[in-house]
Amino acid sequence: MKNYKRGRFARRILLVLIVLIGIAYLNRVTILQKIVSIGAQSQVVNLEKQSSTPTQTDELASLNYSGQTVVEINNNQPIFNKKELQFQQDGWQKLSSLDWLGRPQVANALLNQKLMPPSQKYKARERLTIKTPGYHAIKTGTNNTDWLYNRSHLIGYQFTGLNNEGRNLITGTRQLNADSRVNAKSMVTYETEVADYLHQSTDHYVRYQVTPVYKNVELVPRGVHMMAQSNDGTLKFNIYVFNVQDGWQINYLNGKAKRSE
Repeated sequence: MKNYKRGRFARRILLVLIVLIGIAYLNRVTILQKIVSIGAQSQVVNLEKQSSTPTQTDELASLNYSGQTVVEINNNQPIFNKKELQFQQDGWQKLSSLDWLGRPQVANALLNQKLMPPSQKYKARERLTIKTPGYHAIKTGTNNTDWLYNRSHLIGYQFTGLNNEGRNLITGTRQLNADSRVNAKSMVTYETEVADYLHQSTDHYVRYQVTPVYKNVELVPRGVHMMAQSNDGTLKFNIYVFNVQDGWQINYLNGKAKRSE
């Protein structure tokens, strides 16, 4: 009888542990964010300082926005290697897996007219329903179309027709995604340049890479690193777009935001 009671007690303890582990896993992002919020001296907050050889992504994440949304990297020259610049006849796109926090990672493609979807004049684009990490529906004005955040595609919809795919969508400000101010540059500036080039000829190919840049365990990227190079070398760029919105303070850890004072 004693062995039976001990066995039943052990099973209950095991069941409780399984439930607690499950709860911790489902709430891992929130738990980690609470750890981070303890203070600037937290080891988690200062992960990037522990490395003696910071990567380019680390360096980009540490850049400070000073009023210019787009900045050139490496004198605007892309850094693809020879293997990455193999322009075969068939275009392709490759999306990385989400990381353990559910965040999209680098997206690569070899773009060509063959991959581009039909005009929206003939086929309506489906409504985006993916909830990207850190996304909040925050209005920036009285107009119902004025929102702080977009669900921003890494590889633009006009290139491959990929839409509701979580690996290809980040939480991006309107200023990052498609800034409508006069002479302002944003992701759409460079996407339009690539699209115009592709429309010129079926023989045009563009090696394309877009990388969301995160700082530590933040859910919202600090910016987006974009590189492109055409097969004839007439189109190329290497730029970083800050994920900011003038007049707003963004908490990149969880995506909450408020107007600047």
